[in-house]
Amino acid sequence: MLTSSLSKTVFELYSLRWERNFLYIFILVSGFFMIFPQIDLTVSRYFFQSGDFILSKHPQWIVLRDLHRVSQWYLLACMIVLGAIYALWYRPLPFIAPHRIVYIALTFCFGPGLLVHGLKTLIGRARPRELVEFGGLMDFTPAWQMAAMCRHSCSFPSGEAAAAAAMLSLLVFVPKRFRGWVAGIFIPLLVLISFNRVFMGAHFLSDIVIAWVLIIGLMLWFWPRVFRNADMIDNWVRLKAKPVRKRLYYVD
Repeated sequence: MLTSSLSKTVFELYSLRWERNFLYIFILVSGFFMIFPQIDLTVSRYFFQSGDFILSKHPQWIVLRDLHRVSQWYLLACMIVLGAIYALWYRPLPFIAPHRIVYIALTFCFGPGLLVHGLKTLIGRARPRELVEFGGLMDFTPAWQMAAMCRHSCSFPSGEAAAAAAMLSLLVFVPKRFRGWVAGIFIPLLVLISFNRVFMGAHFLSDIVIAWVLIIGLMLWFWPRVFRNADMIDNWVRLKAKPVRKRLYYVD
């Protein structure tokens, strides 16, 4: 018990350091795009050819976008199934402990869900394909500038990039010795999914990068707090499912 408590204390101190450092990164990244806003137009202009964002018509990019959107519903179903298995199995299964599921749920709900969509509505930045520079009717505005150029489905920050970044929370299910390898495969795919939105004229570079910074920062903030209460969360799930387990196995 003492060893476990000490381990959690050390982990929390380490996480606090990362939270503080990531705050500096967030300020630097946001400041960069606010000071040099033309970078967004330059990058988007690179993919705008012959009067259109031509990659937006390519089937492979459309399929990649659609698969990513659908995958989030499959993820939700998997989390529900894993939670039920942990609750109802005759003994606890640490590798699918509910506190991990809670962490993933918090990341998606408060990240791509509340934070990102709240900022979209508040800031109201128009998408690249809606701008005068690319054949649209709206004006360009830098990252974080209140624009009111749109009322819904706005550009900043990118919801799909935020959801892609939130997928990194799944690494809590990967054993530590394999986590680096899995992340090395997983991250490039998630980055490609995110930048696909720039290729298609749906988002600016800053929409993508800042969405990633916001979500990773949120994950760094959530994890030590979930980890601190891991035993309580796991035990609560087992306790609530105890009557059902008794009916299934007649023992506990």
